[in-house]
Amino acid sequence: MVENKPGAGGKIAIDALRAAPGDGSVAMLCPDFLQSIYPFVFNKLNYAAQRDILPASTVVEFPMALAVPASSPVKTFAEYAPWVRAHPEHANFGHAASGGPTHFLGLQIAKVIGTSLQDVPFQGAAPMIVNLVGGNVAAGSSTVGDFAQHHNAGKLRVLAVTSAQRSPLLPDVPTFGELGRKELTAVGVLAICLPPGTPAVVVSEWSTAIRKAVATEQFARKIRTLGFVEAGSSPAEARARFGEMRAFWEPVVKASGFKAD
Repeated sequence: MVENKPGAGGKIAIDALRAAPGDGSVAMLCPDFLQSIYPFVFNKLNYAAQRDILPASTVVEFPMALAVPASSPVKTFAEYAPWVRAHPEHANFGHAASGGPTHFLGLQIAKVIGTSLQDVPFQGAAPMIVNLVGGNVAAGSSTVGDFAQHHNAGKLRVLAVTSAQRSPLLPDVPTFGELGRKELTAVGVLAICLPPGTPAVVVSEWSTAIRKAVATEQFARKIRTLGFVEAGSSPAEARARFGEMRAFWEPVVKASGFKAD
């Protein structure tokens, strides 16, 4: 049975996970930012990031991207920084939520190109994209899955993606690494997590089951259309992957000085 626990960026769901028995009957699909970003964004969290989130297996990874309206004169990422400097009234970017990875991606892009960018938060990716397509914001950061359909329809232009390889959904779009900006290479990670204190044998059983499911052609075909990449793992590999994302985002978040509370 799937029970949605929306709200507070996953913190409500974490409460339910913490209260659940550690017998394998309850699991949560966890985004890495619960460990990699939130501990540096919130002065007070309702969970201990390292203790209360026990990854059993990664499930998928997903790249992010920078895009501009189709009407923008900016055609490439190389043109983006000089255009913003020449038109400071357009030095802004939209994103889905303050304190999330696409917010900090935009801030990191600003740092890399050496230009201040005003972030414009929206209540989700959908309204941000509507405003981006309409030219109400000069740029936007979101996931490849959010942008792909609009890019391919000619409604906006994705300048670069954060994955190490090009996305099959956007084969004409370079990676930041290709453009000499490897410091912008990062992905989001989703993992199946279990309640704290779950026995290792139960964690291992979950990992085996997830890896088996993720390896099926049916799963891969479906999630790739959404801009995800299948990524089953062992518990140790899942913990390490979350740790890598934490190592990437911690200095970015701290340098921004942003706090959500």
